Amino acid sequence: MKKDKKYFEDNQSAKLWVVELFARYFNGKATEKEKKAIENWNSEAGSTTYKVTVEEIQKGCETVWQRLSAEFGFELTQEKPMIVRKSKVIQLQNYAKYAAAVVLIALGTGFYFYNNQTSQSSKRPVQIAMDYFESGAGEKKQMTLPDGSVVYLNNDTRIGIATASFNKEKREIWLEEGEAFFEVAKNPEKPFIIHSIGLQTTVLGTSFNIKAYKELEESSVSVRDGKVQVMHQSNLLGVFTKNQQITFNKTTGSTVKSEVNWEDAASWMENRLVMNGANAKEFKLRLKQHFNVSVEIKNNKLDGKLLSCSYPSDVSLKEVMEGISLLYNVKYDLSQSGKVIIY
Repeated sequence: MKKDKKYFEDNQSAKLWVVELFARYFNGKATEKEKKAIENWNSEAGSTTYKVTVEEIQKGCETVWQRLSAEFGFELTQEKPMIVRKSKVIQLQNYAKYAAAVVLIALGTGFYFYNNQTSQSSKRPVQIAMDYFESGAGEKKQMTLPDGSVVYLNNDTRIGIATASFNKEKREIWLEEGEAFFEVAKNPEKPFIIHSIGLQTTVLGTSFNIKAYKELEESSVSVRDGKVQVMHQSNLLGVFTKNQQITFNKTTGSTVKSEVNWEDAASWMENRLVMNGANAKEFKLRLKQHFNVSVEIKNNKLDGKLLSCSYPSDVSLKEVMEGISLLYNVKYDLSQSGKVIIY
């Protein structure tokens, strides 16, 4: 049954449902059906604005926090999402355009909350407008920034830019998810800073690749030319030059510095399939990106294995799986469309 304005005004649980729905949406927990409901909110509601008090928002946030605490095992001593009160009424309208931000901002009210669990190196500024750019499944994109720098996005990648402050004193970008190659325009007066999962990369003018997938345990920065400074929170991990790479383990905090062929590190730009020491999770990710298939592994024969391969852009899925089958003594099934089963 469609919920009208009176339903929301009279029903306390319905108001909390709205609050929790938006909280799930902004934290990436909403279902596809819920996402569509929010993204089509204005078209369904017309000019109607549903009003929810700060107290109701607070109660809804606490409920969501309890659920998140239970799901992720947060300690009770850790802070809850913070409420800053500058208005007695929150207008639940036009929220969809802020969907990509970790920070939720109700413009014109000064109300916001944020998740204190965000890692230090990937925190985004509070109360600063962010523009987001993303590529979908099987899609690569190229974009030119206001300073002339060029960014290439691999599949399923999202970046955020604080457009109001970009290219003033510094140039900052947030790599929210995925993988991107940067060709940074030289400007010694304005450092170019990329915040990714666990890492902060600072350059003045160079080109390099950053891999930062949430589903993988490791992030990496690989340099084509110039110099790149990489930090984890306030700790300097090193300065890297051409054909050097740093790999950061998000679970243990350990790092590995190595020499690489930058063309292999950014092989996705040429649609080549290259893996250097990839574990089973990255193997599944790369096959999904290259062939648009899901991978199901029904045994443990690939556990602990590090896979390395290099294929041209026109390689077939069958060719790749034949090689994996011979190297690791596994069998595979390609009979189901869009799916690979390894057993």
